[in-house]
Amino acid sequence: MIIVVGNKIIFNSNFSDDILSYFSSLGDSIEISDKKIVEHIGKKPWTLNEFKKQNWGHNFHSIAPYIGRIKPSFAHWLIKLTTNSEDTVLDPFCGVGTVPLQADFLKRKAIGFDLNDYAITITKAKFDRRSLENNLNWLDEIKLEPQKIKLSNVSEYIKQFYHPKTLKEILSLKEKIIQSKRHFLLGCLIGIVHGHRPQYLSAWTGYIIPFSPNTLPEYKEVIPRLRAKITRMHSDNISKSIGSIIKKQDAKKISLPKNSVDIVITSPPYFDTIDYVTSNRLRLAMLGISDDKSVNLKSKLIQKQKTYLDQMKIVGEKLHYVLKNNSYCIFVLGDVHKPNGSRNTALEVSEIYSTLGYKTLKIIDDEIPISTRTATKWKGKKDMVNTKQKLDRILIMKVEK
Repeated sequence: MIIVVGNKIIFNSNFSDDILSYFSSLGDSIEISDKKIVEHIGKKPWTLNEFKKQNWGHNFHSIAPYIGRIKPSFAHWLIKLTTNSEDTVLDPFCGVGTVPLQADFLKRKAIGFDLNDYAITITKAKFDRRSLENNLNWLDEIKLEPQKIKLSNVSEYIKQFYHPKTLKEILSLKEKIIQSKRHFLLGCLIGIVHGHRPQYLSAWTGYIIPFSPNTLPEYKEVIPRLRAKITRMHSDNISKSIGSIIKKQDAKKISLPKNSVDIVITSPPYFDTIDYVTSNRLRLAMLGISDDKSVNLKSKLIQKQKTYLDQMKIVGEKLHYVLKNNSYCIFVLGDVHKPNGSRNTALEVSEIYSTLGYKTLKIIDDEIPISTRTATKWKGKKDMVNTKQKLDRILIMKVEK
């Protein structure tokens, strides 16, 4: 097969191996410049060979699911191709911490913010690096007190998913985990509270979106399933974090020193497309976020079509303050699809940010495989459909001060 790249002809049938070999030959000394960043990201190494797998990377990436999260390999290459060791990487919309975790693995200083209680719970879990033995010993020594749990105080929405005995064990264990500040164990517990396989604690339901079960919940003992979960997560070795800041914070109210961040890599909310609260309703409820609190949370998130661009402008001003001069800001954005047409979110954001001191270097289209396109419309398992979202757009900007 003859493959042409620009004016260069490559006689090789395995083009993906050529690209990955090229990046491997660079080692950790990848040149960081406007031209090289655009060139390297444009090669999309996360789409090649083992990197195209959805579950590539460390098991900690799989502590719990999150609708619309980017692939670990995608985060890996965006970080690797744009930063140096010990750079500070900020993700102001970190979700379940894919970017901060991968930045930490690459010896970058990770900062992750999010307003969603479920998302930040999982991100904190990924930075609680106590050993497997430590976690298992703690579970062995804990004494559950399910008899003290009053289910009359629990919402009917939650109770439909669990056998009463299972639910009492979950709530008792959750209380003790929170009291002991065991973030990893809390993340793993929330990761198995509902799903569609025997290792999950609920009646059969969706892995990400919890539709109402059509079977009666059976009793499932909690601690053995949690032990199995944390053992799976620790099947890959995990190193100590080099230092991170992970906390619940509004991206519109970032409180970091001026010129303290080397790069922003983030996937802001896909406005008017993904409901990050309703899709995580059960896991939020199990964390104590009632429907009333969820409504309040949703009102604070940047996702409403009428206010999205105005709020993203505020975020841009905050990011410009904390980013160093000549640093980079990379957004992964999705289009908005409506019956009357589509909107290119990346283009609209880049136009606004050009007034704030950002220079757009490139918008690179990245096709989303059909198997991983986000399902956002749902009324139950039979009604889940794929969105029209076929592309992510990688908006690469440079800060000018």
